Amino acid sequence: MHNSLTIALLQARETAMTFFRPIIKQHNLTEQQWRIVRVLAEHPSMDFHDLAFRTCILRPSLTGILTRMERDGLVLRLKPLNDQRKLYVSLTREGSALYERAQAQVEEAYQRIEAEYSPEKMQQLTALLEAFIELGNRHVAEREEE
Repeated sequence: MHNSLTIALLQARETAMTFFRPIIKQHNLTEQQWRIVRVLAEHPSMDFHDLAFRTCILRPSLTGILTRMERDGLVLRLKPLNDQRKLYVSLTREGSALYERAQAQVEEAYQRIEAEYSPEKMQQLTALLEAFIELGNRHVAEREEE
């Protein structure tokens, strides 16, 4: 019997989060909120559905999270005048400033991981995970074609 890939990946995620969770909490964010801030910092305005996909947050959950983040002044939700069915999300200045403050600490955490695990192993791990994710993307695309 094979070891459980999904459990190993979850355990690896939890290990990684031990480095990042204290930083996220220090900035009064949940893990999901940090993922949103991080993605929006790289993509200034993003379609709601793309944001859900990139942050791995189910759309019904994302709606509630964005409502709280909008209330806290971190994000704006915008509907284009020409298509009211679409919804775009952007960071506010306050959200961008929060990202900048937290990002320096996150970078330090990455440096600690590399120091303990080695830059070579981090490159290998990242490459393997990216290839595995691509495998999943191809599998989803094939199923959609059927």
